[in-house]
Parts: sequence; structure tokens; C-alpha cells
Amino acid sequence: MSNGYSTGGIGARIDGYLNAAAFATAPLLYPAQCDPNQTDPTVFPNANFCTTGFGNLGRNTFRGPGQQNWDFSLIKNFKLTERQSLRFTTDFFNLWNHANFANPSITDVESIGLANSPFGKITSTVGTPRLIQFSLRYAF
Repeated sequence: MSNGYSTGGIGARIDGYLNAAAFATAPLLYPAQCDPNQTDPTVFPNANFCTTGFGNLGRNTFRGPGQQNWDFSLIKNFKLTERQSLRFTTDFFNLWNHANFANPSITDVESIGLANSPFGKITSTVGTPRLIQFSLRYAF
């Protein structure tokens, strides 16, 4: 099961986060009765002949790429008079501007045999880029 992940840093694994060679499709339930090229419905009237059973991979076996999101705030209070004050705040969202990659979007093993298969590829990011917010509050 450990060979299901590809190796290397996340930047090198974008086009293959999961190792497609470690997976196989489940066997057909009725292999003798399945003919995917059959067009005559009177010969095989039940379309369920070409279905597969359940595979043997457990649920939640694999995890997506790690994610980081650091938020940070700086606050400075200025006392102007006994009853008046000024507060300056700076908020940083995703302080280090770390790219957070999404989970692979296609995890259907039946797409492995296709040319240029999308299986196990990361195609998007999640979250936002670095955002900085300034605020000034006058209290009286």
C-alpha cells in the first residue's frame, strides 16, 4: 500500500500524486456475459453484465497533500486623552503565501488505461494567496 503514493516533493508530484501502476480495476462480475461492443439489446438485455464488484482498497486509505495557512495580526493602541484612543491593526492572511494544493480530482481507476489519464493528478489549489489588511479605529 505504501507504493500508492508517488515519490518526491509536492511540486514534482503535481502530474501524478498517486502512482497509477499501484492500482487495478476490480474484476467483472459476469465476464462471460459482458460484451461492451454489443449493440443488440435482445442478445444481452441486462446492461449490468459489464459491471465490476467492489475492490479491496479500504476507505480513507490515502491522504491528500499537506496544507498550511498562517494568519498573523499586529495591534498597537495609542492613548490620545483619558477618553480617546486610536487603534492601528494589521492582519496578514496566509502570511508565508504558501500554495495549498487540492486533492487529486480524478480518482476513478477505470481512467488509468486512457491516454494522458487524469488519474491521481492535482489540478487546482485551495485557499487564497497572501492578503494584508490595515485598519484604524478611533474610540471616543
